[in-house]
Amino acid sequence: MNADGQIPASLYRRGLKIPVRYWPASGSPRAVVQVLHGLAEHAGRYARFAGVLNAAGISVVSHDHRGHGAEHYEPRGHFADTEGWTVLIEDAGTVRDTIDAQLPGVPHVLLGHSMGSYIAQSFAMRYPEKVQRLILSGSTSPNRVEVRAARSIAWLLSTIFGARSTGNFLNKASFGEFNDDFKPNRTEFDWLSRDEAEVDAYIEDPLCGGISSNRLWYDLLGGLLVISAPGALEQLPEELPVLILGGALDPVGGASGLSRLARQYGKAGHTQVTLQLYQDGRHEMLNETNRDEVTANILTWIESTL
Repeated sequence: MNADGQIPASLYRRGLKIPVRYWPASGSPRAVVQVLHGLAEHAGRYARFAGVLNAAGISVVSHDHRGHGAEHYEPRGHFADTEGWTVLIEDAGTVRDTIDAQLPGVPHVLLGHSMGSYIAQSFAMRYPEKVQRLILSGSTSPNRVEVRAARSIAWLLSTIFGARSTGNFLNKASFGEFNDDFKPNRTEFDWLSRDEAEVDAYIEDPLCGGISSNRLWYDLLGGLLVISAPGALEQLPEELPVLILGGALDPVGGASGLSRLARQYGKAGHTQVTLQLYQDGRHEMLNETNRDEVTANILTWIESTL
């Protein structure tokens, strides 16, 4: 353990580097939030959110997933040639174990946004003893029939063109209609936020966007099947505090997908599930026009669990 309880900027698993961002609260932290970012973005985008939590005495840690960020060891937009979903879960576990070693006894919160919310659930199902509080942002309850069909296509394309081949078809099939409800469109990413400056910042960020590999889609869709399987949520402790939040107009899940996910947790016996829906909100509530309200509500929920 470091004498100052710091989280290293680089961790290693199987010889590969995991770039880590650490935003420490001054003094002894009241809690630590581990953030799992979404597809086609990176950990650095959570700096503003971390700053607010730091001011409240809460430290924040996040890392770049494989194929993401400035120091990716696979082609950009590609997890791994094999077992990509397992790689993501184990990387998150390496960061979690480091937090526990460097900040022993500090209450832990796992926050996953979008794809990160799926990774967070997979991690919690595999290692329920390591998850004390769970926040799912911009998530949904997937349609298993559609996911199976898309995964079959991803497998076929990966087999024919190679694991690292660019998934143009699946990218268009997944995101092609996301902007439809926000016409006339100013950009291809209006669905992310009502805040035009935030959308522009995403577009101008060289570490955001891009088209993922066919194998990434195969891995991601496989992960969705795992977390939505019958009985999957029963692997999590019933008393686990869970916060599900997102914009009502988010094309990923929205009011219907998020509400369905919350109901599924309830049906699985979970007794501490909170649903926060934001009217007119889109996909990235931490970058929305009412982000201060959203961040304050997250902070209030965390404090309620302490």
